[in-house]
Amino acid sequence: MGGSRHSSIGHLILVLHFPFSHSLKEKRFHLAGLKKKIQDRYHVSIAETGDMDLWQKSVLEVVYVSANHAQVEKTLSSVLSFVVSHPEIQVLDEIQEFI
Repeated sequence: MGGSRHSSIGHLILVLHFPFSHSLKEKRFHLAGLKKKIQDRYHVSIAETGDMDLWQKSVLEVVYVSANHAQVEKTLSSVLSFVVSHPEIQVLDEIQEFI
């Protein structure tokens, strides 16, 4: 492979609280819908990586790769705004990293 690589990788960690969830099944239902909407809309990789056994809390990680760093920042910002716009979900913490 010739040339240099200038790709940018964005990593977003979201700690989420589902205050109206009364069971693990209910949280998983809301989380599955949220993950699908995010993937369909933003074409990112997304996984639940923490607090999977808690009723009201979850850790989601989102990764996006592009040759354009500004696009990576914009996409992760849009994902965060999208999640925040859901009144049934509270974002307790968010961490963004760029490589």
